[in-house]
This record gives sequence, structure tokens and C-alpha cells, in this order.
Amino acid sequence: MNQHDAFRQIGYIQQALSQNKKPIGIFIAAGCPLSVRIEEDDDKGEKKNIPLIPDVAGLTWIIIEQLKSKDENPSDCDKLVAQMKVNGIESPNIEDILSEIRALKQVVGKATVREFTSETLAILDKEICKIISEKVDKELPDKESPYHNLAIWVRSIERDKPVHLFTTNYDLLLEQALEESACPYFDGFIGSRTAFFDLRTVEEENLLSSRWARLWKIHGSINWKLDKSGGVVRSDKMGKDDSYLIYPSHLKYDQSRKMPYLAMLDRLKDFTLAHSSVLFMSGYSFSDDHINDVLVQGLQSNPTAMTFAFLYGQLDDPKYVKAKQCAKMIPNLSLMAFDKAIIGRQEGVWTLADEGKINEIPAQAVVLCKKEEGEGTEKKVIKWFELRLGDFAKFGDFFREMSSTQTQDDEKVGK
Repeated sequence: MNQHDAFRQIGYIQQALSQNKKPIGIFIAAGCPLSVRIEEDDDKGEKKNIPLIPDVAGLTWIIIEQLKSKDENPSDCDKLVAQMKVNGIESPNIEDILSEIRALKQVVGKATVREFTSETLAILDKEICKIISEKVDKELPDKESPYHNLAIWVRSIERDKPVHLFTTNYDLLLEQALEESACPYFDGFIGSRTAFFDLRTVEEENLLSSRWARLWKIHGSINWKLDKSGGVVRSDKMGKDDSYLIYPSHLKYDQSRKMPYLAMLDRLKDFTLAHSSVLFMSGYSFSDDHINDVLVQGLQSNPTAMTFAFLYGQLDDPKYVKAKQCAKMIPNLSLMAFDKAIIGRQEGVWTLADEGKINEIPAQAVVLCKKEEGEGTEKKVIKWFELRLGDFAKFGDFFREMSSTQTQDDEKVGK
């Protein structure tokens, strides 16, 4: 099997992150909040270490449990999930469920589709979004989180080009970290009391100061809603009749909701088409075909662009099938899992040409693993290397060391 030198690749990553003249983007997806752990009492009063926010599978289980029937008659959620399973979706997640609801809403009109009326679909949509909001509306427990490390790194370099932060998450963890780290950012909204979405400023964001990070929430946010006139606003106050703008799919059923989604997706498209742009992705399993299309088409059209996608766990995990397909199509997408990587369309295991270099790698991002096999005289030690940047906590440590190094370099220049 091919081999990829981890020390060399870490050098490329460090060099790219140190750039202040190239467009740099960081893509934060659903796997990232799992790196923030908190202690919580279980049913027996014992402490458990759990993620701050559940992953998609965990969120799906919570919603289905909360909306399941309390008697023998199936609830609307029960019926919808059962129908989806009959139609070939064996284990529908919450994004599949909301997509199905919104697809049915587009065709139901004043009639009934699969036992659902427009009203029952609207109620189910609102109930699901409310539970999502309750479960992801969490705060980072301290200022030592990987989100804070990222925010401090963003503000630590004087840049000719702003850092673009893309996320598919609905939570407010990035906003919290940026604000607590005094890192200015623009997210497409203008105002303070009830900020309104301003498409023109989004499209002309290049006129804003490069000191400001750009935050693009592709799938919406728990603090976005429609106002009485149908406009999109950002507000911490959500009334009982307010509609959350959460977009787990491309299906948008009115123009007001559609506008921010397309505008955010266009920011990602424009970024991948920018000359010499470098995008770093964390917590993304390549399960969103629409984002995949934007990435693949952008990278194919722009050979000067580069994307590093860090995966949690093993490359051959079934959930990374689409990721591998994308990486084997285009040479400027590097897919980096713990055990293996696809770089320049070539799949290979991690190695170090000089094992002594492992101590020079920031944040212990590369580790030497060992295990014994066989018995007696046949016993032997198997060694291999793993690159752990697919763990967002480790990626945060990497940012912390990068910002520390940058500060020291700036001080030397000042002297």
C-alpha cells in the first residue's frame, strides 16, 4: 500500500495556516461539538461524561422518543418514520425526516398526502425544530474549548484576506467563542436589537475589513426566524409562534427561507473558486450531497484551491464512503483519517521517514501506536502512526500552538 509522510503533510498544513495573504476557510460540521465533553448525572445519580451536544444519530433518537405515541395509536412522527422505512430509508435521521416533511408540504396543498394535511405537517415540523433548538442551545463550559482556540487563532494574525468560517451546525458555539475571544465577525445580519439579514452586504462582504472573520451558517441557526413581514431576522427572543429557520435539506418551501440558504451556499462556492484558497474541514462526513457538489465542482474548476478534510476514526468506516469517492475524483482534496489518507487521489497509510521528527509535530497531532502479536519466540511488536487532527479537540490544540508560534514570530519581527 502507498504511504504518506505525516511530518511532511503537517508541514504543508502549518504553512497554509500561517498564510495571511491567501483566503483561508475553516469548515465546522456536526462532529465538532462531540469533542466538548461535560459531566451529567444519569438516572442512578452517577456522573457520566457526555458530549455537550448530541450527534445527528443521538438527536434523532431523542426526537423520535419525545414525539412517539403515548398510547396504541401511532403519532404523526411514528407514521412518517414508518412510511420512510417502507420506502427504503431503513434508519432515517432527523435531516431525512425534516426533508420528507418539507417535500410533502410542497405537494399537499389543501388535500391530504400519505394521511398528512398541510396543518399536521407544519405542526410536526415546528415540534421537531423546537426540540432541536432545545437540545443544541448549549454554552461552552469554559474558555479552554477548541472553539476558543480557533477564535483566538483567527484574531491572532494581521490578514490581507479574512478567515471564512463555514458551519452546518445550528448551535451558537462559534458565536460564543468568537465573542468571548474578542474576535470580530460578520454573519450576514445587520443590527443589534433584532438584526436583519442583508443579502447585499453578504454579496459585497469583500468590502468589509479583513480583520473581521466571516461566519456562514449554511443550515441556518437556532436564533434565526421569520418576522411578521416574512423577513429573516436574528434574535435571542423566540415566541411560541415563531418559526425556526433550520435547514437540514435543500428543500425550501418559501422564498424568504430559501434566500439565506442559497446565499450561504454561494459563499462556500465563491470561496472554493477564489485563487489559492485553502479550506480545512472538521467533523464533516460528506453526507450532504449539495455541499459535496459545491466542493467538488469548485475544486475541479479551480486547481489553485486546496481542501484538507480531517476525519474522525478510520478511513474505511462505512460512513466515509462518499468522502472517499470525492477524494478519489479530485487531486486537490486531501482526506486525512486517523489511520490512512487519500492525498493526490492516492490512498495510503501514515508513516514517518524519520521517527525522531514526531516530537517536532505541534499538539502531538501524530502518535506512534504499538501492539504485540503472537506468542513466545513468534511474538513481535507492530508499530504504526496515526494522525489525529480529525479529533476537533486535537485540531483546537493545533490552533492554540499555531497562534502561540505566530505571536512569538510577530514579537521577533517587532524587535
